[in-house]
Amino acid sequence: MRLKTLGLALGLATLMLCPALAAENGNTQYGPGAAQFYAGGFPPYPGVYFLSQTNYYHSTRLNDGNGDKLPIDFDVKTAVETMRFLFITPVEIAGGQLTGQLVVPLVNIDLSVPYTSAENFGLADMVGTIGVTWHPDRHNTFSLGMDIAAPTGEYDVSDPASPGLNHWSFQPAVGYHYSDPQGLELGAVARIIFNTENKDTGYTTGNEFVLDYAVGWNFDKWRLGAVGYFLKQLTDDSGPTAPADGHRGKGFAIGPSVTYTFHPALQLSASWQHDLIAENRPQGDTVWFNLATKF
Repeated sequence: MRLKTLGLALGLATLMLCPALAAENGNTQYGPGAAQFYAGGFPPYPGVYFLSQTNYYHSTRLNDGNGDKLPIDFDVKTAVETMRFLFITPVEIAGGQLTGQLVVPLVNIDLSVPYTSAENFGLADMVGTIGVTWHPDRHNTFSLGMDIAAPTGEYDVSDPASPGLNHWSFQPAVGYHYSDPQGLELGAVARIIFNTENKDTGYTTGNEFVLDYAVGWNFDKWRLGAVGYFLKQLTDDSGPTAPADGHRGKGFAIGPSVTYTFHPALQLSASWQHDLIAENRPQGDTVWFNLATKF
């Protein structure tokens, strides 16, 4: 089995903690664009798989609801190491394989906005996943699943750079992946993020739709392609400090990706994603480094 099909079919929560004006304190429990070529792709063989995702995000531009830059000093940097443990079981459900996942993110946030600055490092909110995947043939994979993000990270109501967000989110997702080891490869995963209330502040971040995508071509051990995301907030933020207009966010990003497969159980990849559209969100750049293997 080539690790070009090893992945997390649902683009499961990387927790990049990419800041967003349309979320409390500028934090969110899912990092759009995290799935990359792992979108919709599960290995068909039972076992325990590991994916390390390291990313760096930087933005000096905060946009309003029209996508125009706000005239304020703004600078945010995040460095994240996300460890994903994927479990492919031999249990069959409706002709598919039962799968599970545990996501453990460590994050460093360095934030500077008018009147305040903050930096913090620690465990962010962990994610558990349960899902089912189908492999009708050697090229196609379909998947359904649910990510549940729990408030396990360090949280301080007075710290805008808290790694934890102090609320739950439930993220149903559907994924598709197509792979030809010597040709076309593409993947997509769509999710809706349902956020619960932060009980300490009474704030609820609006629900969001996120589509992660990837398309590329395999050349023996190399794969070249493009990856990115589309995001649209579906409901308003609410709570005593929420803006009156709801501050719904919208975003679109794209960038190049390169992958090298050393052997069937070890793969390295990297990508760069640039935010082309950002409404009520920061506009910046994210660099990803990924290592996938099988225990």
